[in-house]
Amino acid sequence: MAVEIRKSTCNRDCPDACGLVAELEDGRLRSLKGDPEHPVTRGFLCFRTSRFPALLESPQRLRAPLVREGGSRSRPFREATLDEALRICAAKLSAIRAESGPAAILHYRSGGSLGILKAIASRFFERFGPCTGTIGDICSGAGEEAQIQDFGVSDSNDLFDLRNARRILLWGKNPLVSNVHLVPLLDECRAAGATLTLIDPIAHRTRSRVDRWLQPSPGGDLALALGAGRVLFETGGVDAEALTRCDHVDGYRALCSSRSVASWASLAGLGEDELRQLAADLADGPTAILVGWGMQRRRNGGAIVRALDAL
Repeated sequence: MAVEIRKSTCNRDCPDACGLVAELEDGRLRSLKGDPEHPVTRGFLCFRTSRFPALLESPQRLRAPLVREGGSRSRPFREATLDEALRICAAKLSAIRAESGPAAILHYRSGGSLGILKAIASRFFERFGPCTGTIGDICSGAGEEAQIQDFGVSDSNDLFDLRNARRILLWGKNPLVSNVHLVPLLDECRAAGATLTLIDPIAHRTRSRVDRWLQPSPGGDLALALGAGRVLFETGGVDAEALTRCDHVDGYRALCSSRSVASWASLAGLGEDELRQLAADLADGPTAILVGWGMQRRRNGGAIVRALDAL
């Protein structure tokens, strides 16, 4: 039996972007481990990716295309060869294009897998059509557009820059579930003296790894952020350089001052002392805000992200 070790990269839609070490036996995947030399992966994998070899060999895994005779939904699926399935797809797409034009075909490409070969699908439908596509997306579009409006680009700082933070805010983020390789770095930062605060209406396991938990009402994040902004203006917690280098400071100050601190806290579903403590943490920086995915997916989600950007 020929055993071979290969290094690869996880293609899941996940911020960890892990390095993988795969063991192949006679060309078949037998085990998958985290790359111990990868600075983020640190030799361990999440529950999902560690199950790849078992899923690959599962008897429930589809191993051939399934088609219905005549395309009728009343008929059961049967296995087909890849060539047959491709011919069926090509004939259907060609018929639609000939009858109604390529714009009648909607191509929707989502995430899930972020392997680079997935871009071939977009290239195909561009050449075959151009076909109808989508504008924006249902996952991160509102938050990304918010940050483009604020910063000109939707991007993040280097992960290990967190080591320079005195305060770290996990705002709507549950790394123990959705960003597990961030956890060792957060533990390291906390051991070095950084204060970790979780802001989330849901009680989840990440609470056990932080110093403070704020539980705003669902959607109360906007009021919490604007209330913290008001406190920062009132207490001199806004950096003087920010006042001269940021656009629309007067408008932002007016928005934060449109309600009292007590009113903002009430709208957020928190006590006024909790809101003031958050503002104090923001003033006692450097402070890093790690923004979760959920806020942008609710009404006014883009505005919530912009309020965090302003902080």
